[in-house]
Parts: sequence; structure tokens; C-alpha cells
Amino acid sequence: MWLLPKKEFPKKNIQLDIQVGFSSPLADIDNVLKPLIDVLQKRYDFNDKEIQKITIEKFVTKKGDEFIKITAK
Repeated sequence: MWLLPKKEFPKKNIQLDIQVGFSSPLADIDNVLKPLIDVLQKRYDFNDKEIQKITIEKFVTKKGDEFIKITAK
């Protein structure tokens, strides 16, 4: 959580665009959602009931290149 940058984060009508890079093609895309949203909520002080839309995209990467990219509007 503390590795996330300090930045402005919307408080209402939130839309999240999430890209996730897994090293295993067998990884379930939804496994990251709940813990990720919980961490974002705590770090950026918003209520997750204000999330109106989530788009998530899965990429397969080589081991060691895993990532999560989040854009909030």
C-alpha cells in the first residue's frame, strides 16, 4: 500500500481501468480485484461503494515482469 504514489484520487462516481500482467496464463483475472480495491480504498481514502465501473484486462508476461496498472477517473 505504501508503495502506491501520493496523488489525487476521485471520491465519487469512480471508474477504474485495470491492466494486470500475470506470468501464468492460468491465473484468474478476478483474483486481484478484491484485495486491490481494498488497498486502493485505504490508501486513497474513498469508499468503494462509489465505484461505478471497472474494466480489467489480462496480459500474460514472462516471470519477473508481472504488473498491475490502475487508472482512476
